[in-house]
Amino acid sequence: MSRGSLAIIIAIALVVAGVLGFLTWMWLAQPGEQPGGQEALWPITEEPNTYITKQPTVDDLVPIGITYELTSSGLLTYTPDPKWKQSCFILVAVGWTEDGQHMLFYQGRLPFTGEGSFRPRICIDGEYLTTVPTFSGGMYYRPDGVPEVGLPYPTVYVRGQGGYTEGISYDEEGRRWIHVIRPPAGTPKGEGLELYFVGQALGVPFWMGPMEGPYIVHGAYSRVKDIDIWGGFWVSGTFEADLTVPGGGSYTFRGHFLFDRAAHRIYYGQSVSETGPIRGLTGGVLAFSCMVIFHDEFYIMISHSDNPTPADFPKFQHQGRINFPGQGLSFTFNGFTLESFGNPLQPDGFRLYGPFEDGYVDLEGQVVAYWPPKGWHVNTGTWWDPGAKHTWGRALINWTGTVSLGDEVIEVSGAMGVGEFTRCVSSSSQAEASLTSALASTSGLLVKAQAVVEGVLELANAGRVALPKP
Repeated sequence: MSRGSLAIIIAIALVVAGVLGFLTWMWLAQPGEQPGGQEALWPITEEPNTYITKQPTVDDLVPIGITYELTSSGLLTYTPDPKWKQSCFILVAVGWTEDGQHMLFYQGRLPFTGEGSFRPRICIDGEYLTTVPTFSGGMYYRPDGVPEVGLPYPTVYVRGQGGYTEGISYDEEGRRWIHVIRPPAGTPKGEGLELYFVGQALGVPFWMGPMEGPYIVHGAYSRVKDIDIWGGFWVSGTFEADLTVPGGGSYTFRGHFLFDRAAHRIYYGQSVSETGPIRGLTGGVLAFSCMVIFHDEFYIMISHSDNPTPADFPKFQHQGRINFPGQGLSFTFNGFTLESFGNPLQPDGFRLYGPFEDGYVDLEGQVVAYWPPKGWHVNTGTWWDPGAKHTWGRALINWTGTVSLGDEVIEVSGAMGVGEFTRCVSSSSQAEASLTSALASTSGLLVKAQAVVEGVLELANAGRVALPKP
């Protein structure tokens, strides 16, 4: 074959490769086509839903006919719609005993039917209890409550190891959330783990969206080209809890809590039709920050997500609300900025700032503890970047700074907050960071080498070292 013919073949191959590369990029940049068109999609919004101010009803807690079906046995299941991804019945709390000698950090969750198991995380004075039972679905619903276990209002509950029961009961009129962990009937007092928790919701809830939609975009899935959308609400306020620890005594804690009652859906769905069950192989949701800051004078709740993918997805969530319960005031806080510091895959510091109507927030946060305690696990690979790294984790954060409301400036010190985060770092960012590090290292070696040369020359000029003649 002549050199001319070979050059033509190479040129054609390069053109074909370029065209295929462009088409591949275009495919990655667009979500999959949907059967049935746009009308098949659950309604979403690209605007904040924090403008919603209503208090949640029992139907928002258990949206039968929208998200769930209720069997004759009282078991809650999803509707036949296959795009339901996850249900959150999550409660986090930070509190202290009256004498200030003991601190509680609680992370609780009732697992929904078919969504695995969960062991509540009870941390006292920095030590996690190891004897907490594991609970698993199905989730049951009793509209009239379960008065015999201290849950007299509409109640959801799950069963656990060793005959334990875990439940949440909602007093809609009093805006109270009663959460219990109960040992089996007949367990002698003090010999079983027992929790009786009463949370008093304060201020306006933080709405991700009505249960029937429109929802906001929570984030992008790591394994398939699709997005997670969610609706529901958070409520925050004060709590009092009695906790009995077998062999460890009894405590009464008071502090602040947040209850997260959310429903997640996969939005497009067609992109996972060949990768397994819709509740299976989507991977984690990237890349979000969902946080609450507790203070005796205010509560701040925010959610923010970035789109780390090349896809042209709808706008991701960015919304906030700040409540001043003692003054009966509440404001949207959608103009905030959240910055992270330290390791991009597991930050150790944050800054939150921005205006709201008649006020301004300027706070800095330092992480005091992580979940998992040993650090966030680093996963490798996403559908758009095999070398990307991503993480999931929670953090307990100590906040300081100021919050202004009208002419009043609240000096903030020691305000505790809880956040759930995912982070994603692309392979190109990692390569850039490695190159920067290498250049810095090389620069350091050059500086050291230059110092050595200058030192030798100085000694030579002083006649203390004889340099070899050229």
